[in-house]
Amino acid sequence: IGAFRRSTALLGLDRFIRENGFSGKHCVEIGTAKGLTAIILSRHFDEVVSLDIAPDDDKHKFLEFCGIQNVKLIDVADNIEKIAEISKLEFDASYVDGNHAHDTEADFNAVYRCGRILFHEYWPLQPPVWGLVNNLRKSGTITIFDNFALWIENRGQ
Repeated sequence: IGAFRRSTALLGLDRFIRENGFSGKHCVEIGTAKGLTAIILSRHFDEVVSLDIAPDDDKHKFLEFCGIQNVKLIDVADNIEKIAEISKLEFDASYVDGNHAHDTEADFNAVYRCGRILFHEYWPLQPPVWGLVNNLRKSGTITIFDNFALWIENRGQ
């Protein structure tokens, strides 16, 4: 039951993604925890690479049980290794979750180049995410649903 405690799987994420066209070829997910969000993302992207500092065998079991084959799980030791792994990847969208109190800016900077980032835990009680997303309003479009914030960069189109 702990896998579902704060999981985005129960918060309408799948519908929000569909309604806002958050899909594509390659997505990087930061902070998969038990892997439930990776499963949702796998429905909307050809490939999902999910990185997390907190290793957990359950996420591998969940993916196998669900028959998900387009998600690659990468456990990293720390933020330095996480950023190094992300720098090797090509992706057109990112989902950012995890320990926002310590690495929100670093995560954003690592995935910024894709121009489409879905943040979890956008609420006043999570100041790093709240402040960052509110500042991003200047450079893109923000769509809010529950505690999700989808940022799409304005690239002059």
